[in-house]
Amino acid sequence: MKNLFKILAAVFIGILMVSCEKDEDKAVLEVKKNPTLTADATTLVMLKINENDKAVKFTWTNPEFNLAVVNNNALEVAKAGTGFKDAKSTDITAADLSATYTVKDFNKIIIDAGFLPEIAENIEIRMKASVGNAVSYSNVISMKVTPYLTTYPSFYLVGEASVVGWNAGTAQLLYKNENISTIYTYLEGSKTFRFLGQKDWNPLNYSLDFAGMNASNRYFKTWSSNLSAAPAENIKFNGTTGIYKIVIDAEAAQKSITVSPSPIAVWNPANLYLVGTVNSWNASTAIAMANKGDGKFEHIIALPAGSQFKFIGQLSFGELDWGNLAGDGNTGYLAPKGSNGNITFNGNGGNYKISVDLKLGIYSIQPQ
Repeated sequence: MKNLFKILAAVFIGILMVSCEKDEDKAVLEVKKNPTLTADATTLVMLKINENDKAVKFTWTNPEFNLAVVNNNALEVAKAGTGFKDAKSTDITAADLSATYTVKDFNKIIIDAGFLPEIAENIEIRMKASVGNAVSYSNVISMKVTPYLTTYPSFYLVGEASVVGWNAGTAQLLYKNENISTIYTYLEGSKTFRFLGQKDWNPLNYSLDFAGMNASNRYFKTWSSNLSAAPAENIKFNGTTGIYKIVIDAEAAQKSITVSPSPIAVWNPANLYLVGTVNSWNASTAIAMANKGDGKFEHIIALPAGSQFKFIGQLSFGELDWGNLAGDGNTGYLAPKGSNGNITFNGNGGNYKISVDLKLGIYSIQPQ
């Protein structure tokens, strides 16, 4: 029995010694030197027109650990003075030792981090290097950045100068293609209007960037000479009543609005005709549309798939000629002769009601 106790004690001591040796063999990962980070630009005003240009280059040194390990790196971006609370990160390849961002790519990083477009922000950037649970941070770089909109705003026309009056629920949406919004529509002289960002009065309103305007509504930096600032955040149209082309450039460096007379001043012709593949493009046999008054016309017709057509105000290809805004297609917006394309119908065939409103500058094709 005594020998048994001796044997068990020896085994226990042996296990304890082996365990202690294993604990001693365990290495603890320690940071011997923190990483460093530099940037070749600290003030950036980013514009979409320059999106392919270089914005900034970051260069870094990796941390030094007491063991040979491979670390993962990321750039952390946060609002200045927040101690990197709610910071957003973007991965970088540690072995590269540098990363160059285009305006487009760096703008996305800033927008994704929650910063508002077209507002200068003071931000802080640092590099986070990690191996498992071991984390090391670089020095902090302070930057001032102004990002741009990745999508441009939509503009809705409303006001006593417009066809819809002050009814926000029926405000006229302009046709938008990237930064340019356009419409050919009716405006009354010596009356006011403004633009909304939605078919409602809130939250977005756009008016002239002019002293006395509400700061949140100031938008257009430049405007045509027939426009002026008016009370209650509005824009006054000082031209003669008629049909006008409204063009808005929402590029951050522009933010302009131009109102110019349409090449076709007529908005309420006695007749409007449909001409196109439906009648072999024969203007002399163009199909008469029903006059509904106030520049509105309608016609129900069987439209084969792939049909193309235009609207004319006489039984010839004369001056009264309206087609699709922005070339061939089906935008739903009208443009005058010299600036339009064919309206292209891509449906499956059948009977459709074609509606035109020359005063609003729109058309529609609805199945019947």
